[in-house]
Amino acid sequence: MNITQDIQIQPPEAIRADFQEKGYYLVKGALSRERILEIREFLLEEFNQKFPEENLNEANVLFNYPGLYPHLIDVISNERIVSALKILLGEDYVLMPPASCIRNSFWDLHTDVTTMTSQGFPIGERPDFTGVAIGTYLQDSSEQGGGMFVVPGSHKLEKDPLVRQKQLLKGIDVPLLPRMLRKLTGNRFPRYEDFSAFERGGVNLEHKMGDTLILDMRLLHRGSKPKPGVKRTDTKLGIFNLAASWGDGSLVDYWMDYLYSPHYHASYAIREDRNFEPLRRAAGEAGFRAL
Repeated sequence: MNITQDIQIQPPEAIRADFQEKGYYLVKGALSRERILEIREFLLEEFNQKFPEENLNEANVLFNYPGLYPHLIDVISNERIVSALKILLGEDYVLMPPASCIRNSFWDLHTDVTTMTSQGFPIGERPDFTGVAIGTYLQDSSEQGGGMFVVPGSHKLEKDPLVRQKQLLKGIDVPLLPRMLRKLTGNRFPRYEDFSAFERGGVNLEHKMGDTLILDMRLLHRGSKPKPGVKRTDTKLGIFNLAASWGDGSLVDYWMDYLYSPHYHASYAIREDRNFEPLRRAAGEAGFRAL
């Protein structure tokens, strides 16, 4: 599937309607190929220093990149991304912490609110929820993957369908008969590891390096996988941010309560000194808020 949307030629009303229907919007060429190659070379060195034993099937994460690497803030403050976010979220939107750079993420199907919901923070069920994830890719999509698989329209489901599935996979509240079957079959049946039923209607989004995907955090998605028979040899890199409409501030307060709670696995990244001033200054100049 080739997404050719362009905020320069599409009216805002069409962009919003398309996003509301599908749950995602691809900004083509948010950053130039030359700039992305610079960023990619820099991050490859950083990841190799901090995680010298690279595993192409295991994710490595660098949190708070705007504080660690202020020269990368243009990834989220450039004009094309800011314009798109203002169309989708309104003029008064806020960038949420923590922003991250990720190497080689191929997690199972999920939504970006699945974990929060399972931990008692059903943020995606709030009527005022507007959260989006923003991913900029530092390589072209290819037969080896390198991008995102999404299930269009799944953000409109009343409940996150993966909360229960992931609880069962972890052995939480499994009924007696399935628990016995899992034990007798060496966890082969029921196959709680199989998410294929939730992937029906899904597509791999094609993109070029520098394209940025904005998706509703309630959308079912995962990293795109290599095509059958294709061996992975290339490092996958992406830079990810979260944002929401400010509204009356109550959604943001609720979200921040979670981020500071012991439930959030990376709460340390919120509490530590983040060298916030460069991001605050860039956000002010670009016309949005940042936390």
